[in-house]
Amino acid sequence: MTRNTRLTRLTLAYNNMTNPTQTTRLDLDDSADSLVDWLKGHGRQLGLGVIGAVAVAGILWVVRAQNGRNEITASQQLVAAQRNVGSGNLPLAAADLKKVADRYGSTRAGTDAKVLLGQVLLQQGKPDEALKLLAEIGTSGPTAASVYALKASALEQTGKAAEAAAAYLEASRTTQLKAEAESFKADAARAFLGSGKKAEALKIWQEIAANPASVLYNEALLRVGELTAEIAK
Repeated sequence: MTRNTRLTRLTLAYNNMTNPTQTTRLDLDDSADSLVDWLKGHGRQLGLGVIGAVAVAGILWVVRAQNGRNEITASQQLVAAQRNVGSGNLPLAAADLKKVADRYGSTRAGTDAKVLLGQVLLQQGKPDEALKLLAEIGTSGPTAASVYALKASALEQTGKAAEAAAAYLEASRTTQLKAEAESFKADAARAFLGSGKKAEALKIWQEIAANPASVLYNEALLRVGELTAEIAK
């Protein structure tokens, strides 16, 4: 499997995203105005303490509404940037993704933008920049497997095959998808082989070969035979 193939496989999918309607934004604004009007009209009937409590609740509601709008905007801009990735315009995609990450870094879409930006940087041959960005994202949450896998690819580009293999194994342990987990293990085996650690590579292929249902079963059998012969020499 080539490096570009592995990078392509890591591309995030956003097919289920939908664009917000103007009606939703109007409803949020109207609700905020209604809250303010209600507080003005009932201020005297309410005690100061109650007014304070209601005001706090109103502020929290507005903050949540603003956060919701940020998520929507960030998602829309992320989809637009993803189109640039798909079209092959990597410089423009990188610039757009950085904007989303900088402006909406605290949102889920902002985090996804950072992950996708890491992939674009690798496709541009900038592994050091990618590693720095991936370190900022961290390896917790739903993007953990993608971060580990991208880190592994970046380490391969910098000639650190053994460290890349370890990162691929972390990606395998982190992902919830069985097929993807085995694919990451295979990547780890190839990286171990690239670093001269044939025994570690053989162990992984033997594990995969022990499962006839694996989509990598035939390749695993081939690799086990090759590596066993090489190690015997």
